[in-house]
Amino acid sequence: MKVFHLKFNKEADGDWYIDFPHYPFDHHNLMMVAGANMLCEYAAEKEGHRDYALVDVTTGDNLIDGKAPDIIMTRFKKGYGASYHNQTPDGEPPKVQVNGKPLEITEAWICPVTLLVLGRYPKQIIIYLRND
Repeated sequence: MKVFHLKFNKEADGDWYIDFPHYPFDHHNLMMVAGANMLCEYAAEKEGHRDYALVDVTTGDNLIDGKAPDIIMTRFKKGYGASYHNQTPDGEPPKVQVNGKPLEITEAWICPVTLLVLGRYPKQIIIYLRND
């Protein structure tokens, strides 16, 4: 089983980007948008960080050492990028605080950069938060 160790950074403008140092194209292509940015906020909040999030990711139904995942993303649409439904192990969508109110992150779109990171748009993406 392949485990992907990913880092996401929140830049000074408040936007989230995947940390991909040798990406050969424009930096703006690495921006997290359409729910993926809120998943980064969720991870950072749960990990106790302000400006970065660290996650371990597997695909399919692979689990890391039998640990319960923190987020399960299930693909429901594929095209230019892919759209995923998000849930925590209890079946609820992850929630973040936005302007003092909880926001459910029910869906996220991930861009074609995913093909360079994961090699494909998997049917499931299993996310484990890290507290490094």
